[in-house]
Amino acid sequence: MRWQFLVLAIGVSLEKVITNIGDSHAPSLCAVLSIYSQLLEWLRGHALPLWDRHGVDRSSGGYFEALASHPDRGIDATGDVRRGRVVARQLYVFDVGHRLGWQSELVNPVEHGCDYLFSHLHLGEGVFASAVDADTRSPLGGFSLYEQAFYLFALARLQATQAGRYPFEGTARLCLGRLRREYGRVDGGFDESSPATMPLKSNPHMHLLEAALAWMEVTDGASRRPWAELAGEIVGLCLTRFVDPMTGAVREYFDDKWHPMRGEQGRLVEPGHQFEWAWLLLQWRATLPGDDPVAEGCLSAAQRLIDIGERWGVDPERGIAINELWDDMSVKDADAKIWPQTERVKAWCAMLERAGNETEAERARQGIVAAAGGLMRYFLETPAGLWHEVCGPDGGFAAGPSKASSFYHVVCAIEVLRRSVGAHLDMVSPGADFL
Repeated sequence: MRWQFLVLAIGVSLEKVITNIGDSHAPSLCAVLSIYSQLLEWLRGHALPLWDRHGVDRSSGGYFEALASHPDRGIDATGDVRRGRVVARQLYVFDVGHRLGWQSELVNPVEHGCDYLFSHLHLGEGVFASAVDADTRSPLGGFSLYEQAFYLFALARLQATQAGRYPFEGTARLCLGRLRREYGRVDGGFDESSPATMPLKSNPHMHLLEAALAWMEVTDGASRRPWAELAGEIVGLCLTRFVDPMTGAVREYFDDKWHPMRGEQGRLVEPGHQFEWAWLLLQWRATLPGDDPVAEGCLSAAQRLIDIGERWGVDPERGIAINELWDDMSVKDADAKIWPQTERVKAWCAMLERAGNETEAERARQGIVAAAGGLMRYFLETPAGLWHEVCGPDGGFAAGPSKASSFYHVVCAIEVLRRSVGAHLDMVSPGADFL
C-alpha cells in the first residue's frame, strides 16, 4: 500500500486499520496519521531535547522565557523573570514528553520545575506569586487571574504523575477556595485583580475551565465536585455572557455587569479563542448525560465558533488563522501568531471525536490536515525544535526568539491530536495499537 509506511511509523496495526477503515476514508485518515507522526518526531527528536538543554535554568531555577538562535554564537536563552504561567506551561510540556516516552539526559525537567514551583512561587496556603525575579526570587506583580488558572492546570497534571512529591490536590483546593472568597463575583466568574479593575476578561476564565477539566480527569467522587461546579459555572458564563447572541462569537473584554466593554475593546474577536472555546465546550459536553439540555447548547455553540474561526478568521491565501477580527467579522489584525494554529487543530480534533457519521468525520479529518499543515509552516528547519512566532500578511515570518509560552500551545495540540486520533482509530479499527 502506498501509505503503509505512514501507519507503521507510529505503531498502528496496519492490517487491522486497512481492513476496517475501508478505502473511502483511508487517504484522509492516513494524512492525519502522517501529520501526527511528523509532529511526534519533531517533538521527541528535536523540540524537547533542545528546550531541555537550553530552556531549563538549572543554575537559578525555573525555565527561561525564550530561546533565540544566532549563527555566530548558537542558542541564547533570555528572561530575568520567572512568570507563573511559563513555569506552569513548561511543567506541562515536559510532562507530556514523558508520557510520550521521551526522557531527559539531564536532571528531570518536571521534577526541577515542580521543586521550583513549591520552593519559590508558592507562598503557602494555596497562594502563588504571579512571578518572581530570577536572581533574587523576590515576588513580582500583583494578583493575576490568568496566572492562577495556569497554576491550577499544572497542579492537576502533577497530581497525575508526581503524586506524593508535594500536596498538589490540597494546594489546588486552597487556591480555588481563595479565588472564590477573595475574587469571586456574585454574578459569576472572577475579578481580575484586587481591588477589582476593568475590563473583565473571558480569556482567564477559559483557562480556568481548562484547569477544572484537567482536575476532573484526575479526581472522582467528592473530590471531583468542586471542579465540576467550577467548569459548569464558567461554561454557563460563556454561553450567556461571553458569546454574542447575534453572531455567536466569543468576545474578549467586559464591564462589571458582564456587558461588552464600550469602544474598540468590546468589539474584539480573536479567531484563536473561537477555536479554543469550541474545544473546551466539547470537552465539557462529553462529561454530561446525553439528554442534558446544556450538552446541546455546548455543541451548537462550538460548531458556530469553529464556523466563525474558519469562515472569517482563516486567511485563504496563507491557510492560517489570523490574530484579530472586529465584531462585524472584518479583519482587525492580519498578522498570524503561532498559537491560533494550535487551537484550530484542537477544535477539529474535538469535532473528530464527536463525529456521528462518516461525513462529519471526513470534514474533521480534513480540518485537522489543514490546521496542522498551517502550524508546521512555523517550524524552523535550523535549528529544529524552534519556531517563528508570527507570520505577516505577506506570508513572511518575523524574526525573533521562540517563546516558551508558545511551546505549551504546540504540545497541547500534539497531545490532543494523539488522543483524538487514537479514539477515532478505536472506532474504525478496534484494537489498533496507537501511541
